[in-house]
Amino acid sequence: MKLVNEKGRLFGLINPLDLLILLAVVALVAGLATKTKTMVQTTDTAVQFEVVVKRVLPEVATNLDPKETLVGSGVVFDPKDVHVESIQVVPTRLSQTTAQGQLVVADDPYLKDVYVVLRGVSRSATADLRVGNQEIKAGKEYYYKTQKTQLLGTVTKVNLLDKQ
Repeated sequence: MKLVNEKGRLFGLINPLDLLILLAVVALVAGLATKTKTMVQTTDTAVQFEVVVKRVLPEVATNLDPKETLVGSGVVFDPKDVHVESIQVVPTRLSQTTAQGQLVVADDPYLKDVYVVLRGVSRSATADLRVGNQEIKAGKEYYYKTQKTQLLGTVTKVNLLDKQ
């Protein structure tokens, strides 16, 4: 048996030039795979944050259940990854000017403000905190979403928790 046959194939199977190209591609893919794997390492950070949702209809506010599982991007989140710790519903505070021109603060007789405290784990390859597919920063918008409710609020507090 010849090493290279009359058609120029190694052991009658493959052209040596094709074999070299194939080996180079396999080596390149393997190198990129190991390099990418070491570059994209995520860190787990336990986070507790508060979201305030302003001017909510009372019918919506009274139906909020802290035991309800959160959802996002079509996925139901594991309560170990993100869950609601507490929900507080208070009257919306409004500032109004009196007939004498004084500015006074009064409770709205109808609308409610909802304060939601959430706890979760941020798994991110960057320094940004991301919990439940949403970036968590004070002042940033946050969608409180369950299978029955969606509210748009603002993150007011962010606390990094010790690893337990």
